[in-house]
Amino acid sequence: MLEKLDFLVRFWELRARYETLGMPLTREERFELLSLLQILAAEDEPVAVEAIDSSRRGIPVQLTAGSGFLAAELKDLSADRLVIGAVGPLPRGQRTILYLADAVSGVEYTLPCIVTWSRDGEPCLIGLTPDGVPTRAEFTMPSSGFFRSPLGIGPAGHCVQA
Repeated sequence: MLEKLDFLVRFWELRARYETLGMPLTREERFELLSLLQILAAEDEPVAVEAIDSSRRGIPVQLTAGSGFLAAELKDLSADRLVIGAVGPLPRGQRTILYLADAVSGVEYTLPCIVTWSRDGEPCLIGLTPDGVPTRAEFTMPSSGFFRSPLGIGPAGHCVQA
């Protein structure tokens, strides 16, 4: 599912920049957007909400909710929606930001979304629609066993082995 998310984040980014922000795309980006549209047009229809197994384990994500964060799981995604499983619903129309970090690939995603529906249950299912320009960033983890002193103790530029 992460490969599909990566693909869709690029599609949502190009589409939002072109349609919503009115930012001109380069020739290569226009070609890429058209290619992505063709691929998505050939994709099967999204799974009906009733057919989504809410008990199936999803990909861990976080959502902004009120003044904090809501731990959730990404259960299903398509070009038009993301389906999230969480302990409680979010109100329809609420804007939220979905955050997902994959430690294996070293990539994190931030997707601005709007809640289009919520269905009670255990877990509760929440439908999100991308609403804005998503970001994809790479991060690196420090080598295990090495750290830098936050106090600047020790020779400059040297790591201390634990």
